[in-house]
Amino acid sequence: MTVADLARPISRAVPLPAILVAIPAIFSIVGLIVRFVAYQATIDDATFANFFDGLCRWDCEWYVRMAETGYDPFPVPRMIAAGNWAFFPLYPMTVGLLRLVTSLPTMTVATITSVVLTNFAVISAWPLFEKNLRAYGLYAAFLLAGPFSVYFTTFYTEVMFVLLMTLVFVALKRSQYLAAGGLALLLSSTRIVGVFIVLAIGVQALTDHLRGGGAWKSFVPWALKRPDLVLAIFIAPLGLFGYMAFLHFQVGDALAFQHVQVAWARQTGNPLGYLWSALSRGPQSGFLPSVSQQLAMAAIAGFALIGVLIWR
Repeated sequence: MTVADLARPISRAVPLPAILVAIPAIFSIVGLIVRFVAYQATIDDATFANFFDGLCRWDCEWYVRMAETGYDPFPVPRMIAAGNWAFFPLYPMTVGLLRLVTSLPTMTVATITSVVLTNFAVISAWPLFEKNLRAYGLYAAFLLAGPFSVYFTTFYTEVMFVLLMTLVFVALKRSQYLAAGGLALLLSSTRIVGVFIVLAIGVQALTDHLRGGGAWKSFVPWALKRPDLVLAIFIAPLGLFGYMAFLHFQVGDALAFQHVQVAWARQTGNPLGYLWSALSRGPQSGFLPSVSQQLAMAAIAGFALIGVLIWR
């Protein structure tokens, strides 16, 4: 008997919308327990009171300060080499606004908001799963209780990015170009890679045109006669452009989000060169791959999966 067989009687008795809401809700609780047990096992003075703050590491600390004090001026008040201009504004500013409204601690607000938005991201993705409840459950488990769930349940921009990206693809599935463009605007103000979603809008439009009996050579004239499509493509990157305009007036550099990466020893270069450098950086002792090699292999696996998706 499979999990699907066990779930079939439940699905007959419980309405589907209730099941779709219950699955991520259950995994939210499971993930909270798993992360707390892991936190308690690794921290000496671990308590539930310091649990939320205890999970705030790496970029999370930058987001907390952004939510509380906004963007740094130039020069940076603490006179450090880095600035928080590297981080896009939508999610930290959302948490900052909720913090002002509720007067709750920043990490408490951020954790609750992240869990709620991740639940929305899972539920919103249902139309993309073609009524496959098992895939839907696996997706919920990965985001809310999987090994990377800390990124979707504390204070990182991944949660807002995944939610908005999902909503864009749902809108495109329904050929709602203008809605997709508006959501893409928000996406491009969440993370820099969000601006590339405009390519998905174009691909979906081309697919719809070809499925409707159109030809490749008639796509551009057809697209120009669709004001909703043209407007969607034009407004999609406005989140990025708006942030660039803000940085220009804030620190005098519209590309500060890119230039400040030097503070973390990150520079733009040949991706193949970086990949080879990581693969050739072996372990100092033992036979297990080094962290650099593990990351490089993960990148190669990601490219391979992209190729599979393109082929399919």
